[in-house]
Amino acid sequence: MCGICGIANADAGREVPAERLTRMRLAIAHRGPDGFGERRAAGVGLAHARLSIIDVAGGAQPLANEDEAVWITYNGEVYNYQPLMARLKQAGHRFRTASDSEVLVHLYEEQGPLFVRELNGMFAFALHDLRRNRVVLARDHFGIKPLFYAVRDGTLYFGSEIKAVLAGLGRGAETSPEAVREFLLFRSVTGERSFFSGVHRLPPGCVAVWEQGRLSIEQYWVPPVPHAMPAGSLDDAAEQLDQRLGASVRAQLMSEVPLGTFCSGGVDSGLTTLYASRAAQHRLHTFSVGFDDPAWDETALARDTAERVGSEHHVFLADARNFHDALSRLIWHHDEPLGQPNSILIALLSAYARERVTVVLTGEGSDEIFGGYPRHHIARANSVAGHFPAWLRGPAAGLLGSVGGRRGRLLGSHLPLPFAEAVVLNSSVLSPALVERLTGASTRDVIELRMAQAESLAVAGDPVASISRYDQRTYLPSLLDRMDRMTMAHGLEGRVPFLDPEIAEWAGTLPPRYRLGAWKNKRVVKRLAERYLSRGITHGPKSGFGVPVGDWLRTPGWADLVATLRDPNHPATTLVDGREARRLLDAHLAGQPGLGDALWLLLNLYLWKRLDFTAAAGAPAAALQLKSAS
Repeated sequence: MCGICGIANADAGREVPAERLTRMRLAIAHRGPDGFGERRAAGVGLAHARLSIIDVAGGAQPLANEDEAVWITYNGEVYNYQPLMARLKQAGHRFRTASDSEVLVHLYEEQGPLFVRELNGMFAFALHDLRRNRVVLARDHFGIKPLFYAVRDGTLYFGSEIKAVLAGLGRGAETSPEAVREFLLFRSVTGERSFFSGVHRLPPGCVAVWEQGRLSIEQYWVPPVPHAMPAGSLDDAAEQLDQRLGASVRAQLMSEVPLGTFCSGGVDSGLTTLYASRAAQHRLHTFSVGFDDPAWDETALARDTAERVGSEHHVFLADARNFHDALSRLIWHHDEPLGQPNSILIALLSAYARERVTVVLTGEGSDEIFGGYPRHHIARANSVAGHFPAWLRGPAAGLLGSVGGRRGRLLGSHLPLPFAEAVVLNSSVLSPALVERLTGASTRDVIELRMAQAESLAVAGDPVASISRYDQRTYLPSLLDRMDRMTMAHGLEGRVPFLDPEIAEWAGTLPPRYRLGAWKNKRVVKRLAERYLSRGITHGPKSGFGVPVGDWLRTPGWADLVATLRDPNHPATTLVDGREARRLLDAHLAGQPGLGDALWLLLNLYLWKRLDFTAAAGAPAAALQLKSAS
């Protein structure tokens, strides 16, 4: 696990400035505390900051093939690298290291850029082919590892984090107003967009080729479309998941450094911890977050799993103060405003875990693949309602809105809508009307962008698969983004066994009822968990890893953050209406419920706008100095 960055000129005879490449590398030095490397040749510069996991002694990068015609800077882990290496050796390739990095350069020699289809793992890399004067960028199937790029004046700049790209450009970029609207609606931005105009994400499952000053992007993998298979019982499906998830965890235990799991007290992290404890060569370390407030604390559930598997369990106690103190620093690490308050918990827990381990396995991804969210039921109901006559949908929507609580109101309000629009709006955090009041601009362009994604991923007759595929391309990447940044801010590698492409492909063969029941979520996962975990975990309410931010905003310890939202001259008021933000804050402080999410998003936007992502590369403390309000 590492940080990568680089520069590629259209003209191979144009030299890459050494100091500029170094500045980019220093911007992401926190991602690789164990070493660094740089290489400049033929108009291309590659740089690497290393966190040593595999082949600690010999895997330094950038790394080349035998004749040094192909070079790579790589971030990630390829879990099936050993059989690929054996095959390549049989074909006559010579290896100088035992690292998975070297497999990639030889596999590229054999197959060209689309060799990534053979990889099972998490990765982002840049490969320089000197013979063809070509640079290849690629990202793993789900986007577990990040990669950003910008093209300016015939030069490609790329890096694991946006701040590396900005360091290469040598100046900041304007804020994207579309990104602000999308963030306020959905907590994150999707597709190629970032918060910085002209700086793009390489989407998950994509390969980009830079040749002759042009960048072409090809999608090599999308979330699988379900296909019919002979359906066994739910118990049969649970047995197959048992085998597949166990194999994925075992593969992801490869490491030459200490390893543990995040064990939050939920089903997904519990199963991951179970399989890891079975296969680990030493007693497993497990980690969870606790709160003094029992309404938010899940320590007892986490300890229950730890005791069942016999791990050495560690609990970090979080409170309003350490959360408050970390916020601005972690926004800097994230490059963009933090949509999820629990991002801070992941960072705090990562710093705590890093004292004992270098790698952790997590339960991320299960909800998106197996249907873990309440909104999945709403989308399914909307699909069914699409067959109702128009005269019936209106009264049904009104009835649900009046008697069904929050979820009923959501279902009722979206029941008359087309399926794609209902899917999109069901995943929104703030209402379009509120976002339009805050930004003074229509949200229709952002909603239509998401609707186009939902429509392109829809599966006829299968609303469960449709929303699962949509979540895997929109919501899941934002969760993986925060996992990467919050762990790598502390030199910790996070792995996600549920996001094995083979598990996703297999899940696509399951009947929809094995994911969602009448009112049950993730039925096959929970049926498997019944074998190994306590009933309180398998049948308790869904854990959201929640944080009482709304309550904290009313406390004296957060008064300075509240004051930030009151500043009429704050730079963020060029993006949102400061008067509307202050109105929301006043209503919240007066006790009006339901405004915590809006204030969290606004607070992050305000703090982000005052950070400097171009100065003090490699020195977060200096970069966190507030820019002037002028």
